[in-house]
Amino acid sequence: MGSQLFILKYAAALWVVMLALGLALPTRAAAYSFTLIADSSGPFSFIAPTSPSINAGGTVAFLSSLDAGGEGIFTGTGAVPNVTTTVADSGGPFTRFSVPSINAGGTVAFFAALDAGGEGIFTGTGAVPNVTSTVADTSGPFTGVFVSPMINAGGTVAFLASFAGGSGIVTGTGAVPNVTTTVADTSGAFSAFGVTTSINAGGTVAFQALLDAGERGVFTGTGAVPNVITTIADSSGPLDSFGPSPAINAGGTVVFDALLDAGEQGLFTGTGAVPNVITPIADTSGPFANFGSTYSINAGGAVAFFATTDSGNDGIFTGPDPVANKVIETGDPLFGDTVRFVDIFTEGLNDAGQVAFLFELDNGTRGIARANPQVIPEPGTLTLLSIGLGALALAVRRKV
Repeated sequence: MGSQLFILKYAAALWVVMLALGLALPTRAAAYSFTLIADSSGPFSFIAPTSPSINAGGTVAFLSSLDAGGEGIFTGTGAVPNVTTTVADSGGPFTRFSVPSINAGGTVAFFAALDAGGEGIFTGTGAVPNVTSTVADTSGPFTGVFVSPMINAGGTVAFLASFAGGSGIVTGTGAVPNVTTTVADTSGAFSAFGVTTSINAGGTVAFQALLDAGERGVFTGTGAVPNVITTIADSSGPLDSFGPSPAINAGGTVVFDALLDAGEQGLFTGTGAVPNVITPIADTSGPFANFGSTYSINAGGAVAFFATTDSGNDGIFTGPDPVANKVIETGDPLFGDTVRFVDIFTEGLNDAGQVAFLFELDNGTRGIARANPQVIPEPGTLTLLSIGLGALALAVRRKV
C-alpha cells in the first residue's frame, strides 16, 4: 500500500515538474505574443521610413518622423510603449536620417545629413541625445551615398560610400573618423554595389554587386585584402539576378533573394564554401507569390522574411509553410485592431527568435512591434503523457 501511494505521488510530482520546466517534452513554436514598442498614438507619426533593427536583448532601434515636426533615431524595449530613448534627432545637428542598426551593446549606427551641410555615418547610444561619434563623413575622402549602415557586436560599421571616381563597401569604427577599411570597390572587379550591407561579429561583410564582366552576385569579404572576396552565388550559376540586401549571420551563412534562370523568385542561403551551391528557403513555385528585398538570419540559421502569399496576404514568415511558419500577416488581429500592412528589415530577427517589424492597422495606426515566440509542448506528447499517468494512477487504485 505504501509503495503504491509512493508511485502515485511520484508520478503526479513528475508531471508537475515536467510541465513547469518543459523537461523531456518535445516542443514546437506556437503563436507569437506581441509587444508594442511605439506607435502613432504617441509622439511618433511614422511617415518616414521606419524599418526597425533588433539586438540580442530585444531592444529595437527605429527611425520615425515626429508629430511635432522633424524626425529621429530612437530605441525602445516595449516595457512601456512609446517611452523610448532618443539617440539623435533633427533638434540637434542633423536634418534627416536613414534606417538604423543596433548591436548587442545598444550602440546604434545610422546615416544622417547635417544642418551645416554634408552627410555621414554616426554612432550613438542615447545616453546623451545627439552626442554621437563620426565613423565617416563628407569632410573626409567620401562624397556621399552613405546608405543603411550595419554595426556588429564589436562596434565596426559597414556601409556603402561614394568617393571621387567610384564607390565601395567600407568598414570603420569611428575611433579615428574617416579612417576606414575597404572591403571592395570599383577599382577592383566590381562596377556597382547594392544599397545595403550586412556585417557579422567576425567582421565579414556580405553585399550584392555587379561585376565588370557583367555577372551579378552576392559576395563576402573582410577587407584584410581589398577586393579579395568570396562568391556566395552569381549569375553564372542557376540564378539570374539578386536583391540588394543580403544578410549574414555569425557563422558566415548568407541569406539573399534572387530570380532563377527558370523565372521563379526565391530565398536562398549559402556560405561560399562552394560558389553557387546554395540551400533554398522558399520560392514562388510553392505557396508564395513573391518576396520582399529585406530579410534577416540569426546565428542558428533561422530566417525571417517578408512575402506575399498566393492568396494575396502580405506577411512575415520563417519558412516555406505560410501557416506553420507565420509570424504575422495582413488580416491578423494586433493591438485591438486588424493588420493592414507589415514589413521587416535586414536586422529584424535576433538569436532568441524575436522579430521586430513595422505595422499598420486598419484604423490607421502605424508603429513598431516585437514578436516573441512562445514555445509549448507538442499536443500529442501532452496527450500521451496524460493518458500514461492516468493509466498509472488507475492501476495503483485497483491494487489498493
